[in-house]
Amino acid sequence: MLDPVGGPEGPALRDALQEEPSRVFDTLLRSDADLGISTIPTPAPLESAFLGRSPVLAQVPRGHPWSGRTEITLAELVTEPLILMSRTNMSRLVVDETVARAGLTLTAVTETGSSAFAQALAAAGRGVCLVTDETRFGLAELTVRTPEGLLTVPLYAGWDPDHYARSAIRDLVEGLRAYCDHHAQRYAGPDAQR
Repeated sequence: MLDPVGGPEGPALRDALQEEPSRVFDTLLRSDADLGISTIPTPAPLESAFLGRSPVLAQVPRGHPWSGRTEITLAELVTEPLILMSRTNMSRLVVDETVARAGLTLTAVTETGSSAFAQALAAAGRGVCLVTDETRFGLAELTVRTPEGLLTVPLYAGWDPDHYARSAIRDLVEGLRAYCDHHAQRYAGPDAQR
């Protein structure tokens, strides 16, 4: 839920729901949420904004041979056992499509519907997880360099154009867009290994 008054920084989020990316805007259309953010484009009749692109990060335990690096190539990635999200998740679809376009094959895959569980498996040494989430469990993160650039997923925001707090939602979306720009620069900056 959105608190249109908020504090000195502007509107504040009171509650957050987590949904599969493919169901985010259905939840919004049922009026169960004020704002939806997904990797799936926003359907009509919702008002929408493109927020930017979020990196799909390879995450490994600190003792892994890659843990001292900031970037790996797609060709290196496919040689490792991977922990991937289920096929309803955009990060998984992007991985599968990018690997196929590059003419590569995945060695071994463990699939899960939970990014936290994927990270827990990676921390336990069961493989390299590929998620868009911030690291947990002491994992090190690496960007994935593909023949087309960094491996990323798009992010879209959607909301009811007649929402009583439309102005506050738009302000929040602009703040999210600025955050996404800053976040993307962190990974595309000059320190990234090539």
